[in-house]
Amino acid sequence: MTTTVRNLQAQNGAGTGTGTGTGTAHPTGEAGTGTAPGTNAGPDAGPATARPAAPGTASAVPALGGVAVTRVAGLPAAFCPRPAERTTALLDEHADAQAALDELRPRVEDALYALVPVLDAAGDGATSLRRKVLAARRAAHRLAPFGWDETTGARVAAHADEETREALARWQALTSARQANATALDAALADDRAAAEETLTAALEAPGFADSLALATPDWVRYGNTRRPRKRQRALRTLYSYTVRAAAKTSPFARLTTVGVPGRGHAGHAVHQVSATLALTALYALARAPETAPLLRYRPAPVRPATARTGPGEPARSLMLHPEYVATGGVTWRNDHVVEAGAAADWARALARAGDDDGSLGHAAVLRTLGGADPFRRFHRLLDTGVLSPLAPWQRGEDAMRVLLDLTSHLELPEPPRTPEDAPGPGRSGLDVVRELRALEGEREAMTDDRRTTAVRAAPGAASKAAPEAAGPPADGPRRRAAAVSRVRELGRGWARAAGWDRFEPTEVWYEDAACDLRLPPVLDDAETAADLRRLGEALRPRLFRSHLYDELVRRFVADHGSGGTCEDVLGFAMRCGTETDRDPGMERAVRLDLAAREDPAERAWLPVGPSSASPSAALLVQHIAARPYGPQRPEGAGGPRLVVNQFNPGTGGLLTRFKGLLGDDFADALRGHVRRLWPHAAHHHELVLWTECGTAQAQSAGLLPPLTLPGELDGPGALDLTEVRLVHDPGQDTLTLLAPDGLPLAAAYTGLVPTHLFPKFARFLAILSDPWVNGSRLSDYRMPFQLPREPDRVTALERQTLTTPGDGGEGDGGAGGVVTRRAQWIVPVGHLPLLGADATDADAVAAADAFRRRHGMPRELFAYLLPANGGMSPDHDRKPLWIRLDSAVSLDVLAHWITPDTGHLRLVEALPAHHQHPLRDADGERRAAEHAVLLHWADGEENR
Repeated sequence: MTTTVRNLQAQNGAGTGTGTGTGTAHPTGEAGTGTAPGTNAGPDAGPATARPAAPGTASAVPALGGVAVTRVAGLPAAFCPRPAERTTALLDEHADAQAALDELRPRVEDALYALVPVLDAAGDGATSLRRKVLAARRAAHRLAPFGWDETTGARVAAHADEETREALARWQALTSARQANATALDAALADDRAAAEETLTAALEAPGFADSLALATPDWVRYGNTRRPRKRQRALRTLYSYTVRAAAKTSPFARLTTVGVPGRGHAGHAVHQVSATLALTALYALARAPETAPLLRYRPAPVRPATARTGPGEPARSLMLHPEYVATGGVTWRNDHVVEAGAAADWARALARAGDDDGSLGHAAVLRTLGGADPFRRFHRLLDTGVLSPLAPWQRGEDAMRVLLDLTSHLELPEPPRTPEDAPGPGRSGLDVVRELRALEGEREAMTDDRRTTAVRAAPGAASKAAPEAAGPPADGPRRRAAAVSRVRELGRGWARAAGWDRFEPTEVWYEDAACDLRLPPVLDDAETAADLRRLGEALRPRLFRSHLYDELVRRFVADHGSGGTCEDVLGFAMRCGTETDRDPGMERAVRLDLAAREDPAERAWLPVGPSSASPSAALLVQHIAARPYGPQRPEGAGGPRLVVNQFNPGTGGLLTRFKGLLGDDFADALRGHVRRLWPHAAHHHELVLWTECGTAQAQSAGLLPPLTLPGELDGPGALDLTEVRLVHDPGQDTLTLLAPDGLPLAAAYTGLVPTHLFPKFARFLAILSDPWVNGSRLSDYRMPFQLPREPDRVTALERQTLTTPGDGGEGDGGAGGVVTRRAQWIVPVGHLPLLGADATDADAVAAADAFRRRHGMPRELFAYLLPANGGMSPDHDRKPLWIRLDSAVSLDVLAHWITPDTGHLRLVEALPAHHQHPLRDADGERRAAEHAVLLHWADGEENR
């Protein structure tokens, strides 16, 4: 079929029909003379049924993409504060004593109860003794000591038989031993708390850790070391959270987690840049000021017909793509709302007619077009409503701040006011913004990683790396960096206000990724690991299925353009698909069907896709487990788990592309080759990355391929605008294909970091066209959407599961297999957690937590996840998991303050690998947590397209 597409579309003008269903060419070369078999072209029809692939045309055995990245913890695992062995032994003794007392209690209670009538019969002299026996019985019920002195004990013994005397004596011995144990435990826990504080404080001396904290929490670095006890404990909890994240949870951020290519050595260099969010706020602040607005170019919002065809007598309605910028939690994105244009359509069309061939126009042309008594005021209104937007003057890969500096370098600035009384008035002028842009250059040096740096590319095609330079950090380096970050955050807030964004808070001002400073062991070259990954991929493939959202996209296309039709305005079609409405029944139905299909995709796993859609792929995040006592090299035939599957991600490369500049040209070339292999039938390969002008991680992810640009996105070398491509329907396979201007199939690979389900609706359909596969497999530890157990009011234990292996019992075999696909975990209602409150002693808190974990069979070392009470997900609960020890008073204190008021449950997951099971060791021999991200793909047969 691929040959047919290429031959047909290479013919002069082929495939350019009107989409009416008659005389329209399509990729199979057939005339579009009606509805294809098995399809329904009616607008209300359900998803068409596509033929599954013929047997033998698709393989379940994956190909390893040859691309992998290892994420290495920024601190050794030893920095996770753990209790001393003495504490563990004391807790074991405490548990043994508790168990013995529990066993003995009924016998003691019965014996004391039986003594009461004996004492009654003994006469008046035993009355006071009787009260002490009854009090002792109440104490026994509480597992407490009797509270008798030696004389009282002897008097009671005189009235008891031998068996009772033995039971009472044993009770007193056990409770005395437990009291001694509690005293010793108090002392041990005090030592543990002091040692934990010492360990956490020592982490600040680790290379790069405090510098990374200066980016993540600058106020803590500046003011966290307070002497007041209450604030000191709060500061300690913050330090604990970041330390255990850097030592146990591999999530790249500055040097809290570093990255590298398996099998290669790395020197610890970093890439960094001023955040894209900061550049965007400066751009909009400049656009609103009369002194600087003429320096920029502008683009009106796209306007498209609300329907593909307008019937006789119907009013012509228009849609507009309205951008809205949102910043929260250090992430910035652009919400593109497709709304009814109304009267704004006339302004947008008038501005578009006045623009150049690329659709942009200068400030003078904008004002001429707007006219009126105060055109600049109209210009402000159009900026505020999104009808007009400034065009970013930088391209992908360029240093946005330096481009803005160059753009404004010719402006002469007046002397800044010496006193507040000399200031010209409230707000920032354009020249104030320019002055602050120039001041920002001085802050770069303070914010730059003091260890080793890698230059941001100054222009497309420039070298991606500079030679690492060792630098001795100043003694106050982290505080200096934190102060610079805080000052730049204030600049960003001021620019946001000058831009008219009153609720916009750009907290991310400096972006940094760092390579590790280790030679990493190979992953894909290890035969045992490669075999495990292939078996995992083989089990995974039947659960990768074509999304019902793709079916919905096809249905809407056929309704608009007919079976076998062609769409010449892909942006207009996407906008109509993504129109903002109170409800979208078709999309909602598709999402429900996708959720249901996860249970059993059946033939959906083998449905065909067009040449513009990726082959099935997956990114696997896995960790190796070093079994004691072997260390990193496991003898052949050694039992126990060796690999744990943390998570699946889309395999189109977006998880790794942000590191292409950091890890070098060879890595970028390998990743580029992997992406092209996913679209083997496409003649052109472009990247589809959103939010490149406002999201720094998205901007870092761009540049692997020439861009396919959507409205608002940055330009780049070899860019192709969405308005230049066509979309055609193949009625034989019931699939869609994007065609480049030359008529050949075009791949639009999403290589960004942000999950596509977070895209605005119009762009989400384009992402579905690019990669229509849903990973419904349950063979990983992180499973979404997360379902609460059937009895949510009880603690529910879920056993460890492993991949089916020869000789194993299959999934749920108790963990005997080599590949763990689900860690043991416990879903715990918040009310069941043994958190005793601020008044409890450390010994009481730790003993209660230890008894809780023993009762439910939990290990001491766990990761905690928050689950909201009302289901779903919220920013408070979409946080990194917290590493905890249930035998640590410091951990329990942090956990109690970490839980939010609207948390309903905690998911407690075994730490596998535990602190002693990480095979990777650093230059000092310390264990480091490491996670491998590996790309897999399945090469489906050509007949499947």
